[in-house]
Amino acid sequence: MENPLRRVTYASVMEYYECFKEYMGLFWTNLVVQTHNVIEFFRVAASYYSNFAFAKVDLFLLLTYLFHNPFDISKRFLQKRGAKDVYAYGETPLTSMGIIAQECQISAKDTVYELGCGRGRACFCLNIHLGCRVVGIEYVPEFVERANAVKAKFGIEDKDLQFRQEDFLTMDFTGATVIYLYGTCLDKVSIKKLIERFKTLPAGVKIITVSYPLTDYTLEPIFEVMKRFPVPYPWGTADVYLHIKK
Repeated sequence: MENPLRRVTYASVMEYYECFKEYMGLFWTNLVVQTHNVIEFFRVAASYYSNFAFAKVDLFLLLTYLFHNPFDISKRFLQKRGAKDVYAYGETPLTSMGIIAQECQISAKDTVYELGCGRGRACFCLNIHLGCRVVGIEYVPEFVERANAVKAKFGIEDKDLQFRQEDFLTMDFTGATVIYLYGTCLDKVSIKKLIERFKTLPAGVKIITVSYPLTDYTLEPIFEVMKRFPVPYPWGTADVYLHIKK
């Protein structure tokens, strides 16, 4: 009878090793992200929870996701849609959004569109803290439904804050004075489609992107990069670019 131990080849050992290495990599990444989230929570509480209106909204929003991980919600939705990248979900930490708002001089006079707003935490924060009108655009319906439920519970009016389930590659940007695009997972084709949409914006609209300037994807003199500055994210520090539509 053949000894089963002889069937263990170098290739199979390396396959097991690669699987183990991938598992440990994911475990470590998850541990880093969870640690960052705990630290971020206390930073947010120290920086923003003195505003009790926001503290109530944010805590209630977080509680609605206590047993519903937003990464899993996004993954399931993308899997049903047959997306190639089902791990595309990401959120801008509120402390990072605070840096962006300050650097880009976002004020109560602005109408901010966040493209891919996820749970909507940053939208609530910008609206309640800065007093600006905010429109959150999100493709995953469950995020929009939950955000609108929180908005209704606390009596926030549509004229101040809206959450829309739309594709930002085809939507209307009428009224926007600031557009924020996290968009680090967008491919070149999607970015170029978005640039075509931005061509219709009036001059002076601010467009904020993470990790890359829009000028890398078009030779047309549509945008002027006004500022580049570093901002921390859960996965590391990224350069954020402030453009002005010409």
